[in-house]
Amino acid sequence: MMSFSKRTVIASLFAAALLFPALPAIAATPQSAQVQQNPGAQVVVTVNGKKITQNDLDTATNNLMPLVTYHNAVSEERLKGIQKKALENIINSELIYKYAKENKLDKVEKKEIDQQVKDLKKKLPKGDSLDKVLKRSNLTIDDLKNDFKQDIVVVRVSKLKTEEFKKKAAESVNEAFLRDYYKKNMDKFKEPEQVHLRSILIKADPSGGQRVWNESRKKAEEISKLAKEGTDFAKLASERSEDPFAKKGGDMGWAHKGSLFPEIEEAAGKLKAGEISGPVMTIYGYHVLKIEGRKPSVQKKFEELNQKNLEHELEEKEFKSLWNGWLDGIRKASKIEYLKKFD
Repeated sequence: MMSFSKRTVIASLFAAALLFPALPAIAATPQSAQVQQNPGAQVVVTVNGKKITQNDLDTATNNLMPLVTYHNAVSEERLKGIQKKALENIINSELIYKYAKENKLDKVEKKEIDQQVKDLKKKLPKGDSLDKVLKRSNLTIDDLKNDFKQDIVVVRVSKLKTEEFKKKAAESVNEAFLRDYYKKNMDKFKEPEQVHLRSILIKADPSGGQRVWNESRKKAEEISKLAKEGTDFAKLASERSEDPFAKKGGDMGWAHKGSLFPEIEEAAGKLKAGEISGPVMTIYGYHVLKIEGRKPSVQKKFEELNQKNLEHELEEKEFKSLWNGWLDGIRKASKIEYLKKFD
């Protein structure tokens, strides 16, 4: 899998090669004037002295877009969230690289980096060269190689720490751990209250106006009256209901509390088993309900749990806790300075 830094390097070079072929070199220009010429050069954050520019952030944000949006339109609020995630990825890459260097885990063979450069050259547009692209991007070959080195190191260390933390998580989540979690979170292991419903729906076209809704309600009132007088509810549903449950005599089966339309759940909550409701309005029209039965909330015993699923869930939770704790430790020992406000 291609990691953040490598994607950023490649995307930045291609942006320079394909979108900005005439961009002048600005390395020697003072920061304020440089930003005026190229707003993307603005430094938005520094991590242990390393400058992260708006271009870096924009590229990282664009890299995340296809993964989280599937090319759909993105609201301004959503875009801000993606941008924050991209910035977090950039910072984490720098933090992991710092850890690697401090723990002498940053050794990379020259041939690995050279291979990365060769692979990149093959992806350049026909007739272009890496030297030209680097010059237009205001980068040197050493800059490129250093970025590739960081990429290799970050991927390698991330894999090592992932394996380490997954092993620790698996070792800690034993039966005693599961039982303790169960005792402290018993409410999570309750079967919610259930109700067995039959329903008759008389549809109303939302665009039909008050007359249509009044007619729907009138029909529902008539059906409710017939059912309360003793007409078989299933027969009424089969003959008059306009929803998919009609062929089953209106039988909706058992439903957990919280899984029904709020209007239906509220109305059903006021009925006892065997009772029939008056018309209940939803966005589809008017419903008439019959309660066939109820099951109270039941506390599951530990032995009844799917312990494999719970074990997997808690191992993932422990792994994330270990991973985030490790990164937080590096972050506290680092200097991160935000030069742009992020809402």
